[in-house]
Amino acid sequence: MKVMVRTIARSAATLGLAALAMATAPGALAADRSLPAGRCINMGNHLEAPAENAWGRAIADDDFAIIAHAGFATVRLPVRWSTHAAQAAPYTIDPAFMARVKHVVALARAAGLNVLINDHNYDELMAHPADHAQRLAGLWRQIAAAFADQPRDHVWFEIENEPHDKLTNANLLATLSPALAAIRATNPDRPVVIGGENWSGLDSLATLTLPDDPQVIPTVHYYLPMEFTHQGAQWVQPVHPLGRDYGSVNDQALLAGDIEKVAAYIRRTGMIPLLGEFGSIDKAPLAQRVAYQKTIRTAFDTLGMGTCAWAYTNTFPLYDSKAKAWLPGMLDAMGLPGAPLPPSASRPDPLQALRAQLPGKLINDPTSIGWDVYGTGASAKPVRGAEIPGGAALQITVAAKGANVYDAGLNIPLSQGFTKGQAYVISFQARTLSADTADGNGTISLRFQQNAAPYPGFGDSVRTIGKNWHLYEVSGIADRTVPPGQAVVGLQLAGARQVIQIGQAVVQEGATSLVKPGASPAPARCPATTPVLPASLTGKGDVLTEIEALNWDFFGSGETHGRITSCGIPGDSAYRVTIAAAGANPYDNVATIPIKGPIKAGNTLLIALVGRTISAQTADAKGVVTVRVQQNSAPYPGFGDRQLSLGSAWQVSRFTVEADRDIPAGAATLTLQLAGAAQTIDLGRAYVIKLPAGQP
Repeated sequence: MKVMVRTIARSAATLGLAALAMATAPGALAADRSLPAGRCINMGNHLEAPAENAWGRAIADDDFAIIAHAGFATVRLPVRWSTHAAQAAPYTIDPAFMARVKHVVALARAAGLNVLINDHNYDELMAHPADHAQRLAGLWRQIAAAFADQPRDHVWFEIENEPHDKLTNANLLATLSPALAAIRATNPDRPVVIGGENWSGLDSLATLTLPDDPQVIPTVHYYLPMEFTHQGAQWVQPVHPLGRDYGSVNDQALLAGDIEKVAAYIRRTGMIPLLGEFGSIDKAPLAQRVAYQKTIRTAFDTLGMGTCAWAYTNTFPLYDSKAKAWLPGMLDAMGLPGAPLPPSASRPDPLQALRAQLPGKLINDPTSIGWDVYGTGASAKPVRGAEIPGGAALQITVAAKGANVYDAGLNIPLSQGFTKGQAYVISFQARTLSADTADGNGTISLRFQQNAAPYPGFGDSVRTIGKNWHLYEVSGIADRTVPPGQAVVGLQLAGARQVIQIGQAVVQEGATSLVKPGASPAPARCPATTPVLPASLTGKGDVLTEIEALNWDFFGSGETHGRITSCGIPGDSAYRVTIAAAGANPYDNVATIPIKGPIKAGNTLLIALVGRTISAQTADAKGVVTVRVQQNSAPYPGFGDRQLSLGSAWQVSRFTVEADRDIPAGAATLTLQLAGAAQTIDLGRAYVIKLPAGQP
């Protein structure tokens, strides 16, 4: 059987698992346009220096074992390629320098670390972008070829560090596109990172235009306020004086505003940037540095961003290479265990709990929907939602029924081959959005297959896919042995014109079902519970609402609501509320939570609401909610009325109001008027915070 192998779409999304149980609630899937860097550290002032030991000691072979044992997942590797290459085409890179970089990357990979390789400190490019664009492309043509054999899920490229000077967002695409084309010649789907102007500061996101490439990821750097992070730094003019502390009300307000800038970018683009650099100089007191590191890391964690600390040991250090120890408090600040594992210890298996549940041997990566989708007229995109088992799925659109069911489909890669006589089973979540079939249900033909001509397979089966999420299983006995690298599970989708969402998949050897006979899957646990008070609101003032419990009360007819729980929800839970029809008044349906503290006239209140829209009969398909502070007795006077528009992604909407009356403790509620439209919305936690006097 011939199967087309041209890739239409591939998702780099990954699923965070603890004890996964597909029949209940798996962990939450990461965003479709993000880099799974996790905890990351920069190898700063090494290979991007004029010489490797010019700005501190050189990289030692055991550095990466130390970094991995501390719990980091990724190292960012700054490299100054431009000073190790010829000035004239083809801009040959010094073979000895290339060999050194390859050795360093090999050490990091041997330690189990992801590696982000960049081009750093190309000063001439910044001063004359047009004159050096082709040289940059020539460098990347060689770099890309040198690392093309590295796994695309673990080794990534960043074309240029911190564009600045004459390299701006206005000419960024023109300057970097030749380099990206050079990379794609040998690395067609490897993730590539690009940052914007002004040293990749947050404000660059407002005008950053990225290439039309689904594997390009944005990045930002964060060193604000510079008066703290760069105090005493001689390379910054004017030099910021020593003694600046961190954590003032202004510092907190700055960070909250900056987090909202990135959140707005994520909502607008669907892309989650990588925080490629952040940290503070070691001229600041260690306790202050640790506090800054933790505050910044925690704040950006709320956005689901990978966080790369600057740097390992030479500059802004987290590790003392002379004492051979991490600086006290730094690992905790990075959200890591705090005590490195001994060198002899193996790294933990993130799928260990899942493997223990299964009756057979796991032979695929259930944390990924990075599947190859093929076929003319077939397209795919990752989708996210709390209602999706696992938090995300791949949505495949088949534009027309094919002459053969295999004219369009997807292949799930396996970690090993097939053995003749052995049993295999695939268990997967799926639902149909639309299908040109008699009953409106979708159809999938499945088989275990050798992905090489003439494409033999076994276990052929057809499954009808209903409109609600359901767990489907197909098993078979191998009638042949297939070598590793050629074994796939093929899902053939051209049996109808249809739109189908396929979620988490588990493939086992030696089993015929997902769970052991007579056993029930253990409930999943979120890898890390989202803080109930977002970092951007921490320390703002007195919180007047209960934040540990989700305690909405609902009033009005024609409304239904229910509790939903998922690792993808800020705070891990919310209420899904459906308003069947718009009311004569917005307050015909309301949701309230009590305000436990007293309010005085003149108090400035910060009000924040976590929410999103599932569907809404409005002009822009966004849900509408009117928020007010209200006395909980007739005639229900209130103040601060504000209409909020909720997008399809989780967001924290916030505004400030000035109280116009005294309300004693326990006599007020935060009230949401919900009947402004027929809509289904998710309501998470809400916060009423009394700001200190004089704070806007």
